[in-house]
Order: sequence, then C-alpha cells, then structure tokens
Amino acid sequence: MRITCPKCMFQQDVPDEKIPAHASKATCPKCKEKFQFRDLEEPEEFTLEDDSAPEDAASTGSPKHDFASSPEKKPLQEENQEESLWSKLEDLGGPAEEEQREQTSPGESSASPWENLQQYGFFPGFFETVKRVMLAPGPFFRKMQPGGLGMPLGFFLLVSVIQMLATFLWNMTGMFPATAQHGAPGMGMGMAGAGSILILLVYPLFMAAWIFITSGVVHLFLMAFQAGRSGFEGTFRATAYGSAPLLLGVLPLLGPFIGALWSLVITVMGYRYIHGTSYARVILALIAPILIIVLLATMMMGP
Repeated sequence: MRITCPKCMFQQDVPDEKIPAHASKATCPKCKEKFQFRDLEEPEEFTLEDDSAPEDAASTGSPKHDFASSPEKKPLQEENQEESLWSKLEDLGGPAEEEQREQTSPGESSASPWENLQQYGFFPGFFETVKRVMLAPGPFFRKMQPGGLGMPLGFFLLVSVIQMLATFLWNMTGMFPATAQHGAPGMGMGMAGAGSILILLVYPLFMAAWIFITSGVVHLFLMAFQAGRSGFEGTFRATAYGSAPLLLGVLPLLGPFIGALWSLVITVMGYRYIHGTSYARVILALIAPILIIVLLATMMMGP
C-alpha cells in the first residue's frame, strides 16, 4: 500500500503485511500531520442475551449481560495501541527503518544544532552540526524538519569561507601550492593565483549564487525522476549541510580532495532521506545533467 500525507504529499510504500489490522491513521514523519490513510469497516455483530434469568435481572435492576460488549472494547483498545505504535514509524515503513533510526534523547530537538543556536551557542552549534553530518548523516537527514533557507545558507557560507581562508593562507606561505586546486563538488572554483583581498570579499557572494543555481538544477532532475517530494527547500538543505566535510580543506594536500568526495557522498544521502526516495533515483538525477553536457559538447565538436 502506498501511504500519502495529504498535507506535504510525502509518500512511502508499505507492505500490506506490515500494516496492523486495525490501523487506520498515521503520522507523517515530515510535517507531523496525523491523518486517516484508509477506512475500516466494522463488521456487524449479533447481540447475544442471557436467557437463563431474564426476570431476575429485571427484578434486581441489574442490566442484561451483553456478550458482544466485551469483544467491542478489546478491538478499540488494540486499535489505540496500534495507532500509537504506527505514529512512531518515522518513515511510515517497516521495522528495518525503525531499527536504523537514531533515538532522540529527552529534550533533544530534531532540528540541527546550527538551527538551535540559543541552546547550543554559535560555535558549539556549528561544530556539533558538522560532527553529526559527517559521522551520522542518516539520522541527521531523517530527522530534519522544514525550516527555511536562511540557516542552511549561513552554514554553507561559513564552511566555504573557512575552507577558502585556509587555502588562501597555505598559498600565501608557498608551502602547499597544490591545495589551490580544489572546490566544492561541481563548482570548479579554485584559489589558484588568488593573491587579492578582493577575492575574499567576493567569494561568499559567488558561493551563495553557486548553491542556489546548483540546488535548482539538481532539483529539476530530481523531479524529472520523481525524487523531489520535499520540494526545492529539501534539496537546498541537503546541499547546504552536505558541504560539512569540505572543512577538511583546511588540511594541505589530500584534505580538499577527501573533503570533496566525502561531501558528495553525504549530499547524496541527504537527497535520499529528505525526499524519501531511493539512491538509484538520486544518482540518476545527478548523472543526467553530466551526460547531457557531454552529449552537447560532443555534438558541438563534431563535424
């Protein structure tokens, strides 16, 4: 059965055998909307009466014993328990997804620490978010809630500026010129020959434009492969927070390359969990524009 949230249109295919018999309501893991996903028809039952002492029951004022009254209460209790259990299934899926989901400790918010700076503080919230993205990307993106574009954009720009400043300093020393040849996946922007402070000022603007354009192109192809259920905001948030490993660019030589590869892997995971889709659809959406560019370049170079 395919269950669809009527509010945010999040969908999930759930095997029929995994759905409790009396479950009719579910809670969406994305927007927390509680809705009825199917109608259950209650079977009609005969009312059985005890004929052994009808007069005694009437004379004593005690009500007649209804054998059907007890069975009616039990299904109602079971249904409430099953609805409670069903609402805890974060992905509206089976036990496999539930076992993989990281349990939220009491008082811990499902939002990233970066979006809860009042509790964590600026730098602790930033580095805690980096740690969660790099070490536990699955639980991080599964529990992510809609929250706008401002905070993810700020996180991405801070990562980019730290990476760029480290590269700039390494280039100034002249010790590791090879570190100049790096950038975010798909950006193609390096710091080779950057000897002007002007670049330090223009760089954040360039990176802001880059993430909006990149997220927009990626989201178009995600929608083409029916993998963009959480909208452009979901794609943007995955791209922004998936940049956390780029902080490895502060390390000379291999740091930028390892960080870029790690960032690509985590961003793919972010698309998969935020949009509730499959890795195959995400990878196809990322490969498709590359193939189109190669095809166009081949046609232009041909006779």
